[in-house]
Amino acid sequence: MDRRAFIKYGIFGAVSSYGLIAIPGLTFGETVFDLSISGQNFIQKKQFIKAVAVLEKAVTIDPENDWAFGLLGRAYNGLGKKREAVTAFNSAVKINPNDTFSRMMAEILSQKPLPPAKKTEKAMTPLEKEAIKEEKEMLSKIKSVKGLDYKVNRVVIDAGHGGFDPGAIGKNGLKEKDVNLDIALKLHKRLKSSPVKSFLTRTGDYYVPLSARTVTANQYKADLLVSIHINANKNPKPHGAETYFCSEKASSKEAQKVAAYENSVLKFDTPYKKKAGYIDIEDILFKFEQKLNWRESDQLANQFQNKFKKFLPFKSRGVHSANFYVLRRAQMPSVLLEMGFISNSANEAKLSQPVFRDKIAKAIAKGLI
Repeated sequence: MDRRAFIKYGIFGAVSSYGLIAIPGLTFGETVFDLSISGQNFIQKKQFIKAVAVLEKAVTIDPENDWAFGLLGRAYNGLGKKREAVTAFNSAVKINPNDTFSRMMAEILSQKPLPPAKKTEKAMTPLEKEAIKEEKEMLSKIKSVKGLDYKVNRVVIDAGHGGFDPGAIGKNGLKEKDVNLDIALKLHKRLKSSPVKSFLTRTGDYYVPLSARTVTANQYKADLLVSIHINANKNPKPHGAETYFCSEKASSKEAQKVAAYENSVLKFDTPYKKKAGYIDIEDILFKFEQKLNWRESDQLANQFQNKFKKFLPFKSRGVHSANFYVLRRAQMPSVLLEMGFISNSANEAKLSQPVFRDKIAKAIAKGLI
């Protein structure tokens, strides 16, 4: 049953053009709505076992309720049961394809290796031992310099735009969202053969809110967030690639325009409203940490660009800064890459080629490792 009808009509069922329709299997005082509310309360209290019990009952009574399945996915995730959580989230998406949160959670959990049904101890082969030794040696080399005293072990790759948000569109119809995703997938594939673990904010053509992209990076406890985009300009002459980091004030008017365009999709996000008089201690502490992350992002962006441009098949337009929302709440250094100008006919022609996109992915990988 549709969640909105549920909330509106409660225990009496949904109203159709034919009048009042009873929901089979319900008894007075125990509706699917009541069970879902109870489950949601249990989740907030971190009482996940109780939440699973009532939500399993809810989806049994109404197997077409996407809300109950989404809550069930959260409850199973709280218990650490990834397989069951993915199944529940996928059920929610199947019922309601517009359930962006459930789709995102299913994608995130699916990227992590799910625990096998039975664990079996297996002796490592000489080749596996050699691979582990080589990985440790490589990890010891992936160390930042000049003030950055952390290792880049985990990277979250964000393919900008997606779904109903195409991003910039070239004169020949090339969509930014498609290029971003292809480069992100190619980069993710390349990093699989490196000691750097990578994760994706989206793996298909669907919309992910800007805030959810940053949340993904924070959940994965990434050392670096890389957001991939393609630039556009009213003037068709600009071409080449740029690296951006987040700052309160833009480094130039052009950088400010780029951030304004990338932030324009915020109109599709649901704003978070705080209660009057609420003091968010975590937010206050985060602002102190944020300044450190932004300073490190500045250093990292310059180091990355210096190496990246050696392999880049585009002209390097240097490093800039502006207030990008997708980077703002990241709890780690983060950069936004503008890989060419889709408004430039020569750049658009190159970006339409899968082989050229792979060259870009290779250049980014070289810049990271």
